[in-house]
Amino acid sequence: MKGAFLPDSRFVRFLTKVCDLLLLNVLTVFLSLTVIAAGTAIISLYTAVIKMMQEEDSEPISCFLHALRENFSLSVPAAPLLFADLLLLALLHYALIAETLVFSPAAFVFLAIAATFLTALLSYLFPLLARFENTFPRHLANAWRLAAANLPVTFLLVTVNLLPLLLAVFLPGLFRLLAVFWLMIGVAASAYLNSFYLCQIFDRLSK
Repeated sequence: MKGAFLPDSRFVRFLTKVCDLLLLNVLTVFLSLTVIAAGTAIISLYTAVIKMMQEEDSEPISCFLHALRENFSLSVPAAPLLFADLLLLALLHYALIAETLVFSPAAFVFLAIAATFLTALLSYLFPLLARFENTFPRHLANAWRLAAANLPVTFLLVTVNLLPLLLAVFLPGLFRLLAVFWLMIGVAASAYLNSFYLCQIFDRLSK
């Protein structure tokens, strides 16, 4: 039992990782409240969690803060895509909970498909921006290629990234509890889970 609390024990490493994710989540959510910094915050979050995956002795908070200074220019062209996706998801959520018909069925299906494709694109784009150096058009093209070439992983990433919306629609009674969870650790935990699969894809690309 005493061994569980040694600095190198699995239990202590697990608690340390949870604390790091909590702090990363708070920083990401706080910075995302300022519209101009949302894209930078997400790229920096992926920079930190990818290094957490690769290096046991990484310092996620320092890595996040350092990445903030370097990633602002990268995030500028990605930010409009992010806000377009968030707008589409907000419209779809409103249409689902509204008591009257907001969109025609055809329009709703079109918006849902557009939001799904855009979410799939962004699920690869931000991690690519965090991991590799390249021009934005090339990152964009690579994100599309990876999304199409790794459909099972893409489905998982989209599901994880859309989980807050899906839970809000299908479990409205738990909305407050889910909102608290996402504000505390959900964003960073999702990025960490996504990175587990993305790192395997990126490692193959690096070889």
